[in-house]
Amino acid sequence: MLFCLLSVHAVYAQNAPTEFLTDSVTYIWPTDASRYLSSTFAETRSAHLHSGIDIRTWGREGYKVFAARDGYVYRIGMGPSGYGNVIYLRHADGSFTVYAHLNRFEPDLQAYADSIRLIDYRFELDHYPRQQQIYYKQGDVIGFSGSTGVGPPHLHFEIRSPDYTPINPLLSNLSVADNLPPVFSRLAVEYLDSGTLHRTGHSVIPVRNENGAYHFGEITVSGPAGLAVNVHDRANRTPNVYAVHSLVLVSESDTLFKATADYFSFANGNNMFLDRSYPILSQTRRGYQRLYKVSANRLPFYSKSVNEGVLDLPEGTHELQIVARDIYGNESTAGLTVRSTASVDKPLSDGVYIPAYPSFEFQNPYPLYRWDTDFKRLSNLLLASSSSGLSVTTQASSQPVLVSAERMSARKTIAPGEYDILHTPNQKLWLQFSEASLFDSLDVKVSISENPASGDLSVAFSPTDLPLQQPVILNMILPDNMRNQDGLALYEIDHNRDRESFIPSRVSGGVLRAGLTRIRDLRLDRDNRAPWTGTPSFKKNLAGQHILVIPTVDRDSGINYRKSTILINGERGIIEYDPDRDWLIYYHPEFTPDASNEITYEVFDGVGNSRTGSATLRAPQ
Repeated sequence: MLFCLLSVHAVYAQNAPTEFLTDSVTYIWPTDASRYLSSTFAETRSAHLHSGIDIRTWGREGYKVFAARDGYVYRIGMGPSGYGNVIYLRHADGSFTVYAHLNRFEPDLQAYADSIRLIDYRFELDHYPRQQQIYYKQGDVIGFSGSTGVGPPHLHFEIRSPDYTPINPLLSNLSVADNLPPVFSRLAVEYLDSGTLHRTGHSVIPVRNENGAYHFGEITVSGPAGLAVNVHDRANRTPNVYAVHSLVLVSESDTLFKATADYFSFANGNNMFLDRSYPILSQTRRGYQRLYKVSANRLPFYSKSVNEGVLDLPEGTHELQIVARDIYGNESTAGLTVRSTASVDKPLSDGVYIPAYPSFEFQNPYPLYRWDTDFKRLSNLLLASSSSGLSVTTQASSQPVLVSAERMSARKTIAPGEYDILHTPNQKLWLQFSEASLFDSLDVKVSISENPASGDLSVAFSPTDLPLQQPVILNMILPDNMRNQDGLALYEIDHNRDRESFIPSRVSGGVLRAGLTRIRDLRLDRDNRAPWTGTPSFKKNLAGQHILVIPTVDRDSGINYRKSTILINGERGIIEYDPDRDWLIYYHPEFTPDASNEITYEVFDGVGNSRTGSATLRAPQ
């Protein structure tokens, strides 16, 4: 590894993101852990497409990670989420390779990173060294595999084009042993409104596999529909399942739809929610890849389609084939018989618009608020309409009242590409939609309810559980009885999995603000419980350095590691956090325990509750 200055290489404009992958561009396998993959390119993730390949490390950390090509360090990062400890190398042609979830960097680069972090003792690092300051030759050790950012242990590896576009690494000279074809599991039929093509529901069909011949049987449709398939690839000598490389829908030798996952831009990575069927993904946690293209989808996968892949078949019986291929050309075909009972008076034409969001009429069966039975007995009824285009509702019931409450509601159609605000009639809650918040036009209703008995507050959306392109800002003027209360915590409700997740928020001047990454029902409550902490202990990291570990858990609002403190013999260190192990970690590259060590700490949760503690620890033998 060299610290030096090199001449700047000219980078020419690329006609296609993959054009730099010429025969002269070769990579070496980036680790000695294994030649097996746990994930491939463009797989389904929680909020985006997978932008690289994951290499198996057998549940262990500390394997060597090599520079796949000559290059200089363009960027390094450290932190408890995302890519964790990550290195970005830039190469002579302007392209990049990325090595993520590292346990640590090689010693010189780790010392460089620590010297920056020790300026303010901050855990996270996102640093761009001086151009071409730190240089590695192909095959140099640049770090060691780990599980930072997200577990379990593995190496995440990416190739990016000169314009920073993630490229499928298996398009390069890198390869794995694979002569196995993809495997079909299920087919979803998504029914579309004949007038608007809004999604109205779906049904799921398991595959039939007879001696390797796949078939989904016969389905009946009475109008336009889109297909989505749950299919995975396999590779030799590994139990993992992967995303397929391409999908084709064929009808009587005519190609209706074709998608191939070679590359995508990060700006469109969250279009996964449109490429996959988000309603089914949210309900089942399974990625069903659509064989039709939602109009707002900007991914570059789609090379051919008829009516964007939407089936709008004349009355009668039609035979379809779905062909799935991996990157090495191994393929499987599944048959499907479609019986159409619709008489198509006006067939769809190219350029048809397929909405990304459901229409207001087709909603989940979830109630607009979630209370006990008694609290649903409200006290008066008022229907009103505003002149601003908002439909406003305050609902109640004439049944005997045990708990009195009011639910304020507002409904509005919001278009992408422009800033807009949706607010309740009393303007105590408003949502700020940026120009890029939505994938498509959305007709949405928001309701706010307060439970005087428990003191908590709920916000409900209809439709609910919808993906966003960029966050929406929630603003809420708190009721008087909440304004001065500590520990206010905002949670989003996942109805499908019957669980809640904490959303970071802040309160200023009696107004709570939070960024919403999806449209999902919310609950505001109090978290007055301090984090749990276990017994501190000394350990050694993979470099043989002493660290102090404090087990700590907070299932309500999480651990605020940035605010937490640990002192050893009165000395500060870098406070790191491992969310997989539930460890708060004291780290200092020059720390060596004394014979007797006085430990003091204060651990904070996400809303400010804290637990303090102290211990005296002898140096480990």
